[in-house]
Amino acid sequence: MMKKYLRSFLLGIQNAMEYRANFLLSMVSAAFPIFIQYFLWTAIYRGDADQAISGFTYAQMIAYTFMASITSRLIRTGFEYEINDDIKNGGLNKFIVKPIDYFSYRMSCFVGQKLMQTVFLAVIIAGVLIGLHLRFGLVYETSRILLFCLSLSLAFLLNFMIFYAVGMIAFWLFEIGFLYEAVRIVIIALSGGIFPLEIFGKTAVGVLSYLPFKYTINFPVELLIGRMNEAAVSQGIIVQVLWVAVLTFLCKGLWKVGSKRYVAVGG
Repeated sequence: MMKKYLRSFLLGIQNAMEYRANFLLSMVSAAFPIFIQYFLWTAIYRGDADQAISGFTYAQMIAYTFMASITSRLIRTGFEYEINDDIKNGGLNKFIVKPIDYFSYRMSCFVGQKLMQTVFLAVIIAGVLIGLHLRFGLVYETSRILLFCLSLSLAFLLNFMIFYAVGMIAFWLFEIGFLYEAVRIVIIALSGGIFPLEIFGKTAVGVLSYLPFKYTINFPVELLIGRMNEAAVSQGIIVQVLWVAVLTFLCKGLWKVGSKRYVAVGG
């Protein structure tokens, strides 16, 4: 039963290895926004290490900028375009006639594709944390690093399910490639992938605390840089688990309803 999903996982790894040059180039391009924000925040703080903006010291803001960008890259999807192509061009035919769950198939491929990237980015994260420690004296407790890994794993699942649900829109709309990118930009902003959510004010943070987006980037990063007490960390992880359960149910429901609209042509 599990062999087919293991095979999908291995195919994901193979696909990632085939396009490793694309990944390396994307990492190089991702470095530019990080350095732009670095110089931006340096100018805003004007070298005053004790100044706090929205509760962030200069060291915390720089740490957040680096870690949020890396986390955003780590959990980034792209399979929603493949879902759109499957629905539009008849690629779902083989999943209808064969005993394979489309959700599990996509999950297996996604995890496989991200495995090599995760190893590479883990090295980068270690280097960034060491650099931040040497430059700003930031200290990372072992317990917080372990909790960060746990919350990052849940964030990985959350982001997969969010974009899987977005991908299901293709059952109702024909050409939605442009919509995917627009949704991605909005979700990154709401997740804290551009700026800390505190920049938007307490009201916005309060509202976003009830939505899943905050728990994909903002929560894991603030956990790591020590901006949360133990109670807030525990609460955040519980919310992540609850959203994983809710979104799993939502994704299954969207597939069940959407597949009834599918017309098996092409493929």
